[in-house]
Amino acid sequence: MTETHTHQSEEQAAARLQALDATLDSAIASAWGASSPESQLESLALEGGVLCQAFSTLGGQCMAQLEADRRYPEEETFLYYLINYEWAEEAKAFLLLWRDVLFQLQKAAQLAAEGAVTEENLLRLSRESKEVVEQAAEWLKGFVKRATKPGGRWQPSRKARIEAWRRQKNPWPVYQEQLGLLAGQCGTLFRQHREMAAAGAVFRQVRAEVSQLATACQAEVADATEKAEKAVAFFEQEKSEHGEHQLGKVIAHLENLSGQVQPSPHLFDFSNAVEQALEFLPEKMQVAVSISGGNLITQELNLRRRTRQWLESELLPLLYEAWELAENAANGLKASLSNIRNRAIILSAENKEGKKMEIDTRGILQPLEGFRNIASNTEEELSALAGLANRRLQAFFRLSAIYDTDAIFLAVPLQSSISQFRLHRNKWMQRLQQWMARKAGAFQKWQEAAEREERLSVSEKAVRYIQHRKIPSDNSHYAAIFQSQGYIGESFWVGREEELQHIRNIIDNWEKGYRGAVAITGTRFSGKTFFGEIVANRYFPGKAIRLSPDAVVEVQGRKMEAGYDLEKALEFVRKHTLNQRPMAWIDDLELWWSPSIPLNQNLRALRRYIDDHSNSIFFLMSMGNVLKSHLQKYHEIGRLFLSEINLDYVPASVVYDAVLIRHGATHINLLDENGEEVAPPAFKRLSDRIHRISGGNIGEALFQWAVSARKGEAEGSVLVEPRGNYSMPDFLGPDSAVLLCAVMIQKRVNEYRLRKSLGPSFSDKYVNILQRLLSVGLLIRQPDGWLEANPVAVNAIGALLESKNYIKYHQWKQ
Repeated sequence: MTETHTHQSEEQAAARLQALDATLDSAIASAWGASSPESQLESLALEGGVLCQAFSTLGGQCMAQLEADRRYPEEETFLYYLINYEWAEEAKAFLLLWRDVLFQLQKAAQLAAEGAVTEENLLRLSRESKEVVEQAAEWLKGFVKRATKPGGRWQPSRKARIEAWRRQKNPWPVYQEQLGLLAGQCGTLFRQHREMAAAGAVFRQVRAEVSQLATACQAEVADATEKAEKAVAFFEQEKSEHGEHQLGKVIAHLENLSGQVQPSPHLFDFSNAVEQALEFLPEKMQVAVSISGGNLITQELNLRRRTRQWLESELLPLLYEAWELAENAANGLKASLSNIRNRAIILSAENKEGKKMEIDTRGILQPLEGFRNIASNTEEELSALAGLANRRLQAFFRLSAIYDTDAIFLAVPLQSSISQFRLHRNKWMQRLQQWMARKAGAFQKWQEAAEREERLSVSEKAVRYIQHRKIPSDNSHYAAIFQSQGYIGESFWVGREEELQHIRNIIDNWEKGYRGAVAITGTRFSGKTFFGEIVANRYFPGKAIRLSPDAVVEVQGRKMEAGYDLEKALEFVRKHTLNQRPMAWIDDLELWWSPSIPLNQNLRALRRYIDDHSNSIFFLMSMGNVLKSHLQKYHEIGRLFLSEINLDYVPASVVYDAVLIRHGATHINLLDENGEEVAPPAFKRLSDRIHRISGGNIGEALFQWAVSARKGEAEGSVLVEPRGNYSMPDFLGPDSAVLLCAVMIQKRVNEYRLRKSLGPSFSDKYVNILQRLLSVGLLIRQPDGWLEANPVAVNAIGALLESKNYIKYHQWKQ
């Protein structure tokens, strides 16, 4: 090797080191000269790649020189070895620091976006980070000079050190791989920052939607209160102007005012808005959450599912209760106005007959006075619910919480009082003595109870049955989540694995071109709607079209009011989903009929559309066992569907899980009759008993749990007290059975529909039977005028009708 070549190699090595020093200075200037935190993070990520490339170029060139079949002066050889064997570790440490700074600044930016830290704190962290990086850069730039200067680290044993390095395997390939990994992590961190920023926008939108829903509910109650005040003021004004009430004007005014009272679908709008927002959250996300021992600790997260589950568990019960309070306020006002209007009509009719009736203003306005008292309490409850929802959002609904590795991000907590099993030492002898004392008088009490039972009439027994199944008024907040019907969120879904797998297989075959039509059947409250919504959300996200009678059908942003014409609705779906392959979800087939469009007509249209289009549209519909049996008898509806999934029964384990999840969502402690925390074995005994009483009906089981619970004396606690289980008395006669069969088949009716279906005999005899059933509470009239079986008694009525062979109510027999 010539002296000239050796001199050139030394110059090239020095030039490369100088260029690297310039690259370090340029990277720092670029990253900390950015105009915003967002730009700074992007520069840090980009410059991390530039530094990695510069480090790799220098180390690779040195390794190539060492592997070449050449001889170099000792000083040059030492430099090449030094860079590959020693400097590479320093370069890796610097890039580690660079990555860690990027992570900490990204984390701080997320905290700042949520208002957890101030902009001043963020700037101070950036300045301090720059100082540390500049010190590390100066150390790295001076490393070669310090190691090669006379009297340095390996002087005068440089030759021995070269020989030792030569006998070792060159570590540069390992360092090069590690440097590349660090550069890749810098890019990943910035991409994560962008994902987190987008997710943060979704979180802010959800907070805004929650605030909007709470405000809307409060505004609806305030509006109802204002209308009540106007009604009272109108009464007083009428009397002051005319000296007496002008009943005709009063009736017209009340009708007009009542027409203005319409509960708004706040919860429906909220659910749609939140569901659309959640679609922008990633389903799979690798999130760097901390740094430990130089390693970047990441966590795989389904952010969309985790967020949805938390909202459904921690917020939806509160918002559902707020919406229910607002809706009850609107319906309460409507009922009060209707009550006063009916009273005014009666007084007007009596006056026309010559019976001059003195109008008691205070008495006739009593319903509104009662409503105003209730509305005042409702406003306080809404304010408390809104405050609780806001506190939960502030405490837990934060993306930055993902960096807290000691806690679970957006955890869905179960009830703490049963999360740990604790044995209690009870006073067994005292309890045994109490048990013996109770047994001593048991026979006498049984005799007295039997005598009292014999003295009760059938109507009294029916009233007792219904009253016994009412939710305690002081515990309505706790019971609300157990009474929620329909879809209340996937986090509350348990069991039904076989049924879901069954329908999954049917959908897979449908995707291959086979027929897609499934019927969901069951008794009332067996979970048909919930099951259908789970199928829609899991297997047809964004492609499920829900068809409800007398409601707006929306497809791809297009809307249409189909009324009760199922054929019109199905044609609208077919026309606007030619390339979509959607699911048509028809819940409660019983409700698809009117006096002008009978169910048979809609059923023929459904049959035709399933036969013609079930290979491109998946048809899912639900109906009760009563209607299914009726249609099977007269229309052989079973041939229409590829499969029927019956939901009459769930095992005891599903009831246990369902109760446990809902109870956990209330954040209320569960105590037994002795005021002690319920341990898991006792909890299981309670749920098993509920399962036996309900006959495996999941909705009945949840209702039974709510009925058995009452508010405890301790704040934030409930007591579960098993209650006596009264049976429904046999009140059926042939005429009442005919009337109830009509109600059970159609699910809800009114006098007009009953008159149409039962003919002239309705006015002759059935109208009186209807009034008797209403008076004892077996039938109820909803605020919109519809008649239906009392929800607390409907399954008992169905079982009684089935025992007399009037209908087929159950498919699964215990």
